[in-house]
Amino acid sequence: MLSRARDFVASSSPIQSRPDAGIALAEHRTYVENLPRWGRSYPTDIKNLLARLSIAEQAGGFEHTLSVRQLAELMGSADSTAQLSNKRLQERGLLRQLDHGNESDSATWLLTRPLHVEDTATRSEVGTVTAPPPRQMGRVPDSLVFAAIMAHDAFHYFAHGVTGARILAALDVTEGASVSELAQGCGHHPTTVRRRLRALEEDGLVVELEGLYYLSDLEISHRRMDAAAERAGTSGRAELRRSRHQQQREGFRLWTAARRQAASRGWMPTPSVPEQVQMAFQQGRSVPGWEGWNVSDPMRPVWIGNVA
Repeated sequence: MLSRARDFVASSSPIQSRPDAGIALAEHRTYVENLPRWGRSYPTDIKNLLARLSIAEQAGGFEHTLSVRQLAELMGSADSTAQLSNKRLQERGLLRQLDHGNESDSATWLLTRPLHVEDTATRSEVGTVTAPPPRQMGRVPDSLVFAAIMAHDAFHYFAHGVTGARILAALDVTEGASVSELAQGCGHHPTTVRRRLRALEEDGLVVELEGLYYLSDLEISHRRMDAAAERAGTSGRAELRRSRHQQQREGFRLWTAARRQAASRGWMPTPSVPEQVQMAFQQGRSVPGWEGWNVSDPMRPVWIGNVA
């Protein structure tokens, strides 16, 4: 495995400039778009990869920094869903974690491709990284469009879902697509595609003409998506997620500040006896619940028995 990795690195030209990185990322986007389905987790994992590709394109390379909260916001999913997706992608060799970050910086990740051996019919060299063959039939979702709409409230699990977003990203305003073409390109059963198309049509996002489906607007309308989320009862979910994440970040910031302050002045143990109880016993007053305790040492109260 190590020798094949070395051979691949030796045969690949290094990325020396931002344009080189842009070309490499465009090739990687094509690779991701053509990945074959691997089960029920495929749509979620593709959302993860496309969100990371958007960040990597801004960073100018495959290496990027991203927290789980940021990823969940870009994917439009729960934090736990994003974490499980990260684990699956690492197991598949599509993602590598370089570090775990620190108090101020997010974790660093690297988009990768698995080194694999093609079957004998393909006759490719051992150790080369090759994309799966492109789909020959069907209407494939546009990854850029899908990445732009997948986190919207209209495509929440309880609304049109990720399936609806993929179908919408595969449609065009001038070139119609049939149910069978969408089913082949999106990798869903025709019954599922037909049901989602009917729901999208009811919300005004899609129009049907002579058995073909088109986008209802030149560009996907945010106004229509907002109205669809309102009807589904999912409006505001993304904003609530961002607000919750911001509260968590602020809480973590305060906690780390308090920890640094405590470390600077040294650790001070908390007395076992409350200050009010200490003052009461110094004044000779009894406190309910503390009868029979010697609290002369507030750190170590001693039981001396019931006082008659």
